[in-house]
Amino acid sequence: MKIKRRRQKATRPSTQPRPTSAIVDGTFRWLKLDEHARSYRAMRAFSLAAGPRIGEHVRAERLRGSILYLRCDSSAWSQHLHMLKPTLLERLQRTPGGEGVADLRSNVGPLDEVAGWETTAPKRDEPAAAEPEELPPELVRALDDVADPELRAHLERLAQKLTPPKNKIR
Repeated sequence: MKIKRRRQKATRPSTQPRPTSAIVDGTFRWLKLDEHARSYRAMRAFSLAAGPRIGEHVRAERLRGSILYLRCDSSAWSQHLHMLKPTLLERLQRTPGGEGVADLRSNVGPLDEVAGWETTAPKRDEPAAAEPEELPPELVRALDDVADPELRAHLERLAQKLTPPKNKIR
């Protein structure tokens, strides 16, 4: 007498939900786009880590291996980046997407050819700026002699902060 064994019904193996990033990373690897994606993540991370002040003059250009290449608008900014390199690398490696960057290299060239990243969203409920106080005429004449427009703008803002308002009693 033979004993009949029941066949077990085939069931799907139980799977746990996976994060979307794991699925996207696998898909990028399968499509051979993982290096491009890593490069774009690193460039975005540099934009966030550097901030708007540096972002006006420097942009991330490409990632090769673990070296992020940067484009500066002047040799002065290239030298400034060289001095800030340890700080920037530390901030970059703490920013999502910049973990794999081990070195920064810069070159000088026009920034128009390199894509920029918008780092901050515009604020909608921002109050209107107060009307700037008028500067004394001798200060206006002195600022007219400054040739560099960026330096002149900074000096004007500083002078407006230091000039006492006319309607306040001291």
